[in-house]
Amino acid sequence: MKGGNLVNKFVKVIELLAIENHDEKSYLRIKLSFEEEYELCWEIDRDTANNLKNICQFNGNHKYRLSLHITSETSNNYFKSVLTKTYLNTSQRIYFNCSVEYKKSLEAIKNSNSMNDLDLLPFLSISMTEIEDTIATQTNSIISKRYNTTIKWISGGVIGFIFIILFGYIYNLYLYEAEINNTVVANAEAKIKEVNSNSNVTSHTNLSSEVSSNYSFPYLMLTDSVAYDIPEGYVAITFDDGPSKYTTEITDILKEYKVGGTFFFLGINAKKHPDFVRYVQSNGYSIGSHSMNHISMSNLSITDLEDQILQSTLAIEDITKEKLVLFRPPYGALNEQTKDVLYNHDYKITLWNKDPEDWKSRDADKIFDYVRNNKTSGSIILLHESQAVIDALPKIIEYLQEQDLKIVNLH
Repeated sequence: MKGGNLVNKFVKVIELLAIENHDEKSYLRIKLSFEEEYELCWEIDRDTANNLKNICQFNGNHKYRLSLHITSETSNNYFKSVLTKTYLNTSQRIYFNCSVEYKKSLEAIKNSNSMNDLDLLPFLSISMTEIEDTIATQTNSIISKRYNTTIKWISGGVIGFIFIILFGYIYNLYLYEAEINNTVVANAEAKIKEVNSNSNVTSHTNLSSEVSSNYSFPYLMLTDSVAYDIPEGYVAITFDDGPSKYTTEITDILKEYKVGGTFFFLGINAKKHPDFVRYVQSNGYSIGSHSMNHISMSNLSITDLEDQILQSTLAIEDITKEKLVLFRPPYGALNEQTKDVLYNHDYKITLWNKDPEDWKSRDADKIFDYVRNNKTSGSIILLHESQAVIDALPKIIEYLQEQDLKIVNLH
């Protein structure tokens, strides 16, 4: 692929600065980070622009980032994309409908290997001044599209003056938000490094007082970027690699004992077994993502890493209609790049501190013996969906309950 090394080397980030209308056309003012930073104007269709306007408030309090990924077609030639809304240290992913034209334009930006490629895209302009020149050219052939700087109309001068003020306001606003964002990222990276320096560090996790109205098990709200454990007196049983033919039986056992459980699903399996995903959800259990197809994410390029995260997210969220907040990387493999991308997508990275290695033994007695012979208070136990786990699970739950431990959902 032409310029393939550049695609892997440079990360494209599209920050949405404003949405504007000119001469009955709609434009996104964006800041594109790619090799360097460029401020551009992107002409889009009116419907997609209106959908974005409905979820954005350009009041100086929020920062918006457009995803480079589009999910499958929804209806009437419309697709679904994602906007990340950030304020201080909180972020929210918001889905919006977009047109096939927007999808094609986004793919063209994503596949561009250099700024020279971007410059050839007809829907991108260097600035709103260039757009105004284009509009003026359509009404007066004397004015050049890009290079004529002579102001020949008083109205053109007024418009230029307004845009200078507007540009200055947005630029200063961006500097202010960038300063806030850099502080947030720095704090998050400091947290991640602190956790990784000692895997026994206790996560600052708050016990939620909320309990499902239909189920008696409590849940814990994770507040750290990376969690290995939970407070003393509680234990979380987690299940990886589903949904599978074992999912419903595991759910029924948890429900019978009225205890919590957290399932980390693979996107590819969620697509195969959507009814099992709904079954877990309908019974009040937590669901997180375990990537799209269980690849070691620390070995991936930025592009592939984003694909693994967003594809699995969309596959599961399209079924549950609820936002995912938990992510468990396959094999627990993490590097700085993986952490940064997961943090940027507002995930809580959920690891573990107790691993019976059930995938290796496939023996219910050995799985139970591991739990019984290790300290379980404050633990996150890693299990996988299998018959051996189903056979061991009742004994594990009964043992934990005998220790007066509360078995919780993670959120």
